[in-house]
Amino acid sequence: MLVTLMANVGHSQDTQQLIGQVAEIYAGNAAEDGGFIGGFSLWGLVGGFIFGSIGFIAFVYGKKNAEYRPLLIGIAMMAYPYFFQKTIAIYLIGLGLTAALYFFRE
Repeated sequence: MLVTLMANVGHSQDTQQLIGQVAEIYAGNAAEDGGFIGGFSLWGLVGGFIFGSIGFIAFVYGKKNAEYRPLLIGIAMMAYPYFFQKTIAIYLIGLGLTAALYFFRE
């Protein structure tokens, strides 16, 4: 879809149609390439950033204090958003790992 869009930019094309194609790519409705941002929603990206940041803090804490539980949970929190695209899954797993970080402390 993006290749088709780039090929059509050079030709005289209706502006409304071009805007529609860009919106389709950005919204993730493009059939060929899965969307401009890989099929992730805005809130899914925000959730991944929030839980990834919490995971980074847990990782640094675990590494500094030589504690393996927060270190491993932190790695998991930084990595899991790359494997899930559904927003609800990102938030549920993030909340679960954050709870594990809280309850499995020493």
